[in-house]
Amino acid sequence: MAIPKPLALSQLYKACKASEFPFRTTKECEPFNDFLGQERAREAVAMAVALPHDGYNIFAVGTSGLGKRTMIRRFLKEFAATRPAPSDWCYVNNFAEPRYPTALEFPAGVGVDVKKDMAMLWRDMSEAVIASFDSEQYFERMELLKGELSRVQQDGLSGLAAEGEKKGVKLVLRTPGGYGFSPMNPQGEVMSVEDFGKLAKKEQDRLKEVMTAMETKLRKVARGLNQAEELNRDKVRRLNDEVTSRAIDAHLDKMRQKYAAFPAFLEYLEAYEKDVIDNVDVILNAQEAQQDAVAAASTDSGIPSRYQVNLVVSNDPVKGAPVVFEDLPTHYNLMGHVEQVTYMGTVATDFTLIRGGALHRANGGFLLLEAEQVLEQPYAWQGLKRAFRSKSLKLSSLEQMLTLTGTISIEPDGIPFHVKVVLLGDRETFYLLQQFDPELGEFFKMRADFENTMPRNPENERHYASFLADFVQKENLRALDRSGVMRLVEESAREAEDQEKLSLHAASVGDLLREANYWAAQDNAKLIKDVHIKRALEGQERRHERLRRLYMEEILKGTQLFTGEGEVVGQVNGLTVVHYADAEFGMPSRISVTAHYGHGDINDIERDVDLGGALHSKGVLILSSFLKSIFGAERTLRFAANIAFEQSYGGVDGDSASLGELCGLLSAIGRIPIRQHVAVTGSMNQFGEVQPIGGVNEKIEGFFSACQLKGYEGPQLVVIPVQNVRNLMLREEVLEAVRAKKFLIHAVSSVEEAIELLMGMPAGRPDKKGNFPEGSVFRKVADRLQQWHDAEKRHDKEKDDEDEELLEEKPKEKHPVPEEVPLPKHTQRGRRLGK
Repeated sequence: MAIPKPLALSQLYKACKASEFPFRTTKECEPFNDFLGQERAREAVAMAVALPHDGYNIFAVGTSGLGKRTMIRRFLKEFAATRPAPSDWCYVNNFAEPRYPTALEFPAGVGVDVKKDMAMLWRDMSEAVIASFDSEQYFERMELLKGELSRVQQDGLSGLAAEGEKKGVKLVLRTPGGYGFSPMNPQGEVMSVEDFGKLAKKEQDRLKEVMTAMETKLRKVARGLNQAEELNRDKVRRLNDEVTSRAIDAHLDKMRQKYAAFPAFLEYLEAYEKDVIDNVDVILNAQEAQQDAVAAASTDSGIPSRYQVNLVVSNDPVKGAPVVFEDLPTHYNLMGHVEQVTYMGTVATDFTLIRGGALHRANGGFLLLEAEQVLEQPYAWQGLKRAFRSKSLKLSSLEQMLTLTGTISIEPDGIPFHVKVVLLGDRETFYLLQQFDPELGEFFKMRADFENTMPRNPENERHYASFLADFVQKENLRALDRSGVMRLVEESAREAEDQEKLSLHAASVGDLLREANYWAAQDNAKLIKDVHIKRALEGQERRHERLRRLYMEEILKGTQLFTGEGEVVGQVNGLTVVHYADAEFGMPSRISVTAHYGHGDINDIERDVDLGGALHSKGVLILSSFLKSIFGAERTLRFAANIAFEQSYGGVDGDSASLGELCGLLSAIGRIPIRQHVAVTGSMNQFGEVQPIGGVNEKIEGFFSACQLKGYEGPQLVVIPVQNVRNLMLREEVLEAVRAKKFLIHAVSSVEEAIELLMGMPAGRPDKKGNFPEGSVFRKVADRLQQWHDAEKRHDKEKDDEDEELLEEKPKEKHPVPEEVPLPKHTQRGRRLGK
């Protein structure tokens, strides 16, 4: 099998062609950010917002940083601008049942006018009522009513007093018992107790009888006077109602005329008028009366809370439907709540303390929420689903839901619920929610799936340039010239880990552009060029290279063992990617293998000490299966091996080292040295086919950096799977070394090709008899395995011979037991038991 040639420079980095960018700067590009590369997601969003049916809410699924929220929000705002603005909603007092406030609906923009007009109405009415009750006409009529009552009282009592005086008793005012009769002396004054005691017994009895009879008549007169007083109070009340009604009618009529198109509001005005008339003292005693707790906390503190209007939802009629993003979706922030105030030791609430939530503000429009944040907040997800089910926004108190307290609160009318909700989340969140909440599909029927990449072709490259133009324009950054755009396109392909793809991760390219703009400013450049992009990339790598530099220092000091030259049996330079927080870089990792006589077991040391993941263990088992299929198809292999990643202390996972481990195993068995200037990465299957791996750019660059650090002059060589060639977008320093033929990269499709590159001899193919050719790796491995097999046969033969010799030996003579000698009792017992 021929050794594959080193990859050409054009295969290691796909550069842009200047001819495919027909502009000099992004100022000449039309800004574009309409779901770049996300046609599937755009179709889903467009369909969802157009469908008026229930349940067609959107779950936008994609990796964080793709710009899901930005794209959807921009689309929704454009769509919402074409839709009519939804209604305003106010809460007003339910005078008949204050615990159940009434919700009133008005067209967009009218709610603000209603609130202002009702506040003005109260002030105008108050002034008119106070003026009416301070008028001379009102005082005259009140005096007439007082005089009428006084005359009735005087007429009723004067006749009774005259009758009593004729009989010798006088009508007197007692405190607090009211009027009563007492004995009267000849001078017409009340007789003292001493004088009354000096009277004859008969006279005393007569006066007592007279007083009893007169007090009976007095009670009858008092009942009549009480009725007169009640009648007089009714007249005063009717007078007050008449005066109040006359004072407020004109103002209320203006409100009725202005809002004649709203029957529910007119009905409220009727109840409002009746309550004002019944409670006119609230106006008349406003200066002396103590404010209630809620009114004291209200912004309209000059108006009693029972007459205020609470505008919960207010929409601009010009701006169309609302588009709301709630960044803290707690239950209260979503569903709204009723506040409470503490005033002078009391806790109180009413309809003026109703506060709308994000669902109220977005009602009739669109609401964007981060799925993970909604799920983190207690009862927020349940509240959202309850609104979907009931199609109504009803306020509920978490305190009442979660505790057993008997606190009395209000229960406002529900508001009809018409909101398109967009949940934003990654795929893991979506799948978990789909698995554990079967109602997800009922309420979020539309899934907008956002891709991480898009195909790299001339058309999409130009679209990407328009996206960059849009970004720098929004962020007020310098424009890019053609070289800067080309460099960003190439960097996008590197981030996508595919020469034929472009990354759609908007957050990372945004950060890169801002930093490149900084470097352009340092150079006093008018445009962002490729050199500024390069400096920004170098700056990012420098800021994140602390951990990588520590690893490299360990290699330089020799603490981390690494050899890039010479040949060693059973030792392979594998490649790995280190992930730690936001740091990610490639490093060489030494794989060591030892082999000895055994029973076909391959011992994965990483797995045995719980440092190896399941994927790594799977890779070891696969290479074991391949080895046995080649050399142990007809007999059991008599060897054992141990595989380890040297100096790995933090765990190993993935199967990308299985190709290198196989080469190390063959080297250890066949005692064939492996070239240390060659590093290898790749997965394999049971048939010896090489499979692709991840992080190929980082792995190659990590090996290159280690070789540079150790001062090896080359050429060094890296073996990768052929499928990973399209993933190569290597840094400039690696390309320069390849250009100088100091660094080579080979792509292999089978383990045989990798074996020849690492060991310098062909792997070997068996002939018809199953024998491998001389001078091949497989022949040397087969010979060594045969030696172990023969050794085992010799060992088995020697053991069999020893066993035969033992069998051929004569047994020693046993002395017979004389018949006359009696057997021991226990022996006899044993014989009897045996019978």
